[in-house]
Formats: sequence, C-alpha cells, structure tokens
Amino acid sequence: MRDRPFNASGVQIAFLVFAVVFLGAPAQKYLGPWLLAPLDMPNTLGRLFFFAPALLILLLVPALRSYCGALLRAPIRKSDRAEVAVVVAADALFPLAVVGGVVLWHWIGGGEMGLARRIGQQETAGVAMARALSPDGIGMFLLGAFIAPVVEELVFRGILFRTWEAEWGWFKSLVATSLVFALYHPVPLAAFFGSVLLIALYRRTRSLRACILAHVLHNALLWYPLMGQFMFRTAGKETGEIALWTFHLAALSAMAIALPVYVWMARDRDIDPVSSANTAPARC
Repeated sequence: MRDRPFNASGVQIAFLVFAVVFLGAPAQKYLGPWLLAPLDMPNTLGRLFFFAPALLILLLVPALRSYCGALLRAPIRKSDRAEVAVVVAADALFPLAVVGGVVLWHWIGGGEMGLARRIGQQETAGVAMARALSPDGIGMFLLGAFIAPVVEELVFRGILFRTWEAEWGWFKSLVATSLVFALYHPVPLAAFFGSVLLIALYRRTRSLRACILAHVLHNALLWYPLMGQFMFRTAGKETGEIALWTFHLAALSAMAIALPVYVWMARDRDIDPVSSANTAPARC
C-alpha cells in the first residue's frame, strides 16, 4: 500500500473540509449580503464563501498547489474516451434514478394516495422556470456547474479518497469518502451514490479530468431549463399512479444494476502516482 500523499490522515482532511464549510456558513449569512447587495449581485453568489477558502488553500499552499496541478494535468486517454462518454451520460441521468427511488419509496409507504400527496408538494413549472432564470438561479447555475465540480473533485476524489486509500485500501476509502461527500450535500443519498460512481470512474481512467467532466455536466443539466424540468415533472401525474413514472423507475433499475457492476470493474485498477514529488508524503 502506497504512502499517503500528505502528512495528514484522511480524518484530519475530512475535519478540515467541514471546518471550512462551517466557517463559510456565517460568512455567507452575514458578509454575503453586505458585500453583494451594494454591487446588485445575486444573493446565491454568497455560496462562494463555501468555495473561496478551499480555493485559497489549494492555491496558496505550495504542496497542495503542486499536487492539484499534477492531478489536473493527467489527461483522459484515447482508449478511455468511449467509457468516459458512457459514464458521463449515466451520471447525467442519475437524478432520474434518484427521483425514481423517491417515487417508489412514497408509493410503497403510502400507495397512490401517499404518492399523490408527495407530488402535491412540488412547485409548479412556471414557478420553477422563473426561479431558474432569475439572477439568483443563474448565479447558482454558474457556481454549481463551473466552480463546485472542480473544487469538490480535487478535495474529495483527488485528496481525501487517495489519502484514505493509502491508509485503508480502495474500497473502504470509496465508502468513507462517499459518506463525507454525502454529509456535505443537501441530498445525502444521491450524493453518496454519485460519489461512488465518480470514484469508480477515477480508478478506471486514472484521470481527474474525467470526474470533473462528469460532475460539470451532471450539475449543469440539473438546471430547470435543461433536464431539471424532467426530473420531477408532476403535471398529469397528480393521481399518484406508479405507472406514470416508468422512465424514472427504469433509470433506477438500470443504475441499481450498472453501478455495482462498474464498481466491481474498478476493483483491480490502481491509480498511478500523481508525480515523482508524491513518492514521499508532502508537507503542508
């Protein structure tokens, strides 16, 4: 088992991630309105306070900057491009499977009436579209599609996963990293399985660029004017009939089979050392 990339344990790195998040929360709440309101900027850009400290740490600490640069330089090999395209497409459809799981859960628990009550809680298409096209909605789209994926892939797959992999092996690291990633997101179950898919992709391709590409398209397509309008489209489904959700349930069934198989395929792949600088633990 290789050395850890840094003189820090996975638990210490995970603690640092949550420390940055918790410190960013009051900054977003109090500094965000104060800084953004005079500039007439969208309030959702206050979420930059969650990512700005992480970006500064990654850029200003020499060992981290060198390590992240090496991660980002690893290309997607020509032999892996078809596989990356398939996984990216699967990751883009992953939210449909999540909705299928939610629908199935409420239908099993309460039948058509329980599902109908759940559907009735969703906002209308007009409200959702107006919110997505508002300055806040566009700001959230830009942040989620172009900033969050890069930072999160560097932190979770590039640093945390590889650190725990050196300590515990790849599968335990996959589970632990995905748990931390899930706790970091508002929909933990979806984030957990999304992280599992991205880690398997990382092990198969040895390229963080592939994970970033999948993550970018996943987040971008969640925007309501794109695939977001089909994720939980409720018009015409108010009766709660499970048959009206066939496409979502099909996506759930496909992912329930494909994800374990893909993780199994990643079992015998190893990630090459990032650079010669990482043959010994870096000090940061």
